[in-house]
Amino acid sequence: MNFHDFLQVSKPPRYLGSEINSYKKEYSDKLRVCLSFPDNYEVGMSHLGIKILYESLNLSSQIYAERFFMPWPDAIDKMGRDIFVSLESKTPLQKFDILGFSVQYELSYSNILSILLNSGIPAESSFRNDSPIIVAGGPCVYNPKPLEKFIDVFFIGEMDHVFTDICEEYAGKKFTGRRERLEFFDSYDFTYVPSVNPSKHVVKKVYTDFKNDITVDAPVVPLIPAVQDRVVSEISRGCSRGCRFCQAGMIYRPVRERNVDDIVNNILNQLKNTGYETASLLSLSAADYSCLEDLLVRLSAIVKNSHTSISLPSLRADKIKDYIFRELSRVRKSGFTIAPEAGSERMRRIINKNLSEDEIISSVKAAADNGWKTAKLYFMIGLPFETEEDVLGIAALVKKIKENVKGKSGFDVSVSVSNFVPKPFTPFQWWPQNSMEELMYKQNILKSEFKKMKIKFSFHNIQQSVMEAAISKGDESIGNILLDAVKSGAMFDGWSEHFDYNKWLNAFKNHGSAPEQYSMKILQTEDKFPWDFIDIGVKKEFLVSEFEKSKRELMTKDCRVGSTSICVGCGVCDFNHIRNEFALPGRKSLRENTLEYAPYSDKEYLSYIIDFEKKDSAVLFSAIETCRAFAHVFKMCDVDMSYSQGYNPQPRISYIYPLSVGMEGYNEKLIIKAYVKDKNLLLNQLNKKLPSGFRMKGIRQFENKMSDEMIAAYSLNFEAYMHLIGAFYENKALYKKITKRGREKIIDLKEYFVKKDDENCMIYVKINGRGSFNFLEFFRQINYIDSKVTVVRQNIFFTEELQNV
Repeated sequence: MNFHDFLQVSKPPRYLGSEINSYKKEYSDKLRVCLSFPDNYEVGMSHLGIKILYESLNLSSQIYAERFFMPWPDAIDKMGRDIFVSLESKTPLQKFDILGFSVQYELSYSNILSILLNSGIPAESSFRNDSPIIVAGGPCVYNPKPLEKFIDVFFIGEMDHVFTDICEEYAGKKFTGRRERLEFFDSYDFTYVPSVNPSKHVVKKVYTDFKNDITVDAPVVPLIPAVQDRVVSEISRGCSRGCRFCQAGMIYRPVRERNVDDIVNNILNQLKNTGYETASLLSLSAADYSCLEDLLVRLSAIVKNSHTSISLPSLRADKIKDYIFRELSRVRKSGFTIAPEAGSERMRRIINKNLSEDEIISSVKAAADNGWKTAKLYFMIGLPFETEEDVLGIAALVKKIKENVKGKSGFDVSVSVSNFVPKPFTPFQWWPQNSMEELMYKQNILKSEFKKMKIKFSFHNIQQSVMEAAISKGDESIGNILLDAVKSGAMFDGWSEHFDYNKWLNAFKNHGSAPEQYSMKILQTEDKFPWDFIDIGVKKEFLVSEFEKSKRELMTKDCRVGSTSICVGCGVCDFNHIRNEFALPGRKSLRENTLEYAPYSDKEYLSYIIDFEKKDSAVLFSAIETCRAFAHVFKMCDVDMSYSQGYNPQPRISYIYPLSVGMEGYNEKLIIKAYVKDKNLLLNQLNKKLPSGFRMKGIRQFENKMSDEMIAAYSLNFEAYMHLIGAFYENKALYKKITKRGREKIIDLKEYFVKKDDENCMIYVKINGRGSFNFLEFFRQINYIDSKVTVVRQNIFFTEELQNV
């Protein structure tokens, strides 16, 4: 694959690899594992599980782990099978020993099959001979039946470093055939290998060493912003709150917390190893972390003066304390999110969400009082035993919240409403999903109310929710339906712009079925589920009891609340190796760790010009992506940058008249404002860390003001140069451009022309605030073949250099 092929697809850096902290290994003697996330690069690079496995596997001398993310449809259309290769070594997926999928969302199943089919790997396990062993893990595989005919091995539970241990053992064995390989994987209690042991009783793997482990040390820095673009430290795992709709709250029990000092060290290392300026504390219920105040105070002290901020995921209203706002607001204030889930207290009792209306309103008011600008509220409709009055209760609660923050200048409240989807291993797994008509009626009620209040709102797509429920509650019969849908073109079903419900309806119809037969199926507590052969530790009797209590609006206490923990009898703990574990407070002196840049009295922030090359795959970086790469590397090299003022301070980095995507530049220029101790040392450090294709050539102090106009020198290959000059003399060296206002504008080379150099096939043009001449765009619009054009910007000249041109 030539990197020029990517010029015709969106966001080319998705497919490049060679990111900061990615691995390059000689792999001839290693077990080759490819970790695949069945969504696009930005989503997959946000997922913590992939980061954990990637680092853990590559720390082993026996394994080379690479990555693959689902290509966007335009890349598949343009490149076909050629795009189905790993990021690191560009190896076709069918050449790996193990291909592993992280399965987080039912609507990503179509992408899993698309990846297999486009890679030349038979979709169905029974037809594979020399193909990789296809493995899968994640919350969705707790009901493996819909994917049973496509996946060779399911890993049930928390793999973390366990998967690395298994792969090392696998690498050290000699196998006589595929069957023997699969039997090896079946030897573990927590694996399900349908072709070997279809009636196996599978026991979920609990990672018992979570408390003593770290998240990751040096995560890969994506080349373009990920959806969650920050370092992440998992401060706790599991939740004992017991929300009856929540699958994660059941399958990740018990609660395990990491110690404060370990989290602080981990975040500090990740920040230094990545150049990020935001760290997120990950947990199913971060505000329940027992040493949260100590942790936030320590982190705030450590990152002060470094323009680094700390963020928390959605918080519970009853756990909002003043110290949380105080510590999180040190640098920049991100949006405040809270999930009441239901509008009425009756419904919150039914779902075991122990929140009062006063607590919800007070928490949003506290956010406004502490300088936050936005609050986003998450609700759910279609819950068991819900009435129209309960639905209207959502609007009533939002109205009260808005009234309580009235007068807070610029404070904005928005609402997101999802549709209830029954999930395996929850107390509500027996409850049928509402019909599409019922969900639409409830959405319309709320839309009307929100419009009256002039509230920003969003609703989840009902058809997508129905499909999610059908797959979530489905059995092995879903597999054939899934395969038919994919063969008809279904992919990226989690993305509304690509989801096509008709393709799914036709696939169900071909098999004499409909999605509602699964999503709306009424079940009794004595009925058997397709996933009953899996033991998650939480007893089925407990789930039944919780379902019965919901009918009576009775709540169950959190087993870790209060001065004494009270066991609620869920069954997950053995009170020896598997039990709730709580954090130890910080013990280290704050002086032992710091990320701050001390404000020395003699420190002076100066402007510098950085000359750099942008070649090969780096030509696919936009100006924003180029500045982003340098910003990360500056931070990693301890460059003390000057920052802008205001709500969201940014490092002062400016790419001077950036190149068009697809063009090489040999003397590009950045201007930065920073405190630089040693320019030569910085030059050496930067070149060791910059992504492939970038090379820093020099750094010098810049004392002059930017000129309004500059001159750039471009070289072209001979054939392209002669074609351009011929058009120039015929007054045809021009192309059309659409302005931001949608108007058509003619760009003529003569407006920018300075001089030409026929001997060296070079042309000099002016660059100013109105733009310049885009040579690549000229050749594209006259349908000149891209492969015949080589355009390089040799240099760009500042005011004081113009006399030499």
